[in-house]
Amino acid sequence: IAITVLETQTRLPGLLNNVSIVGTDISSEMLNACKAGIYDELAMNRGLSADRRRFFFEDNKDGRMRLCDKVKRMVTFRSQNLKDSYALLGKFDIIFCRNVLIYFSPDMKAKVLGQIAAQLNPGGYLFLGASETLGGLSNKFDMVRCEPGIAYRLK
Repeated sequence: IAITVLETQTRLPGLLNNVSIVGTDISSEMLNACKAGIYDELAMNRGLSADRRRFFFEDNKDGRMRLCDKVKRMVTFRSQNLKDSYALLGKFDIIFCRNVLIYFSPDMKAKVLGQIAAQLNPGGYLFLGASETLGGLSNKFDMVRCEPGIAYRLK
């Protein structure tokens, strides 16, 4: 997400200024790995273009690549259990909650979606994983078809 923002700022100066990104996870181990921003060759070869690799990563001198500081500075990481309140995280224009809801019961999915809706600014967007849907779980969003994919806009 941060790389996409930086690329957009380069192409369209003045657009997307003051962007901040908050990444959350329940696992402190995962949060530490994300903060380090170090990736092995397998991860680097998962759809990352040669240009992005060249512009946004540095050799870590151990066979892995390290995300450059200008990308890392855009992101903060916080521990968050999706079953708990999100109020302390603040309000957001966009929330990505990808490939997480599939692990919850319908009741818990509905609770999580309600909490997400409460943290979105008016007209904010929610992006879910490709195999996830709001079907019967929340009436707080309108579905927006994108090419490719689907987003959900807060009513």
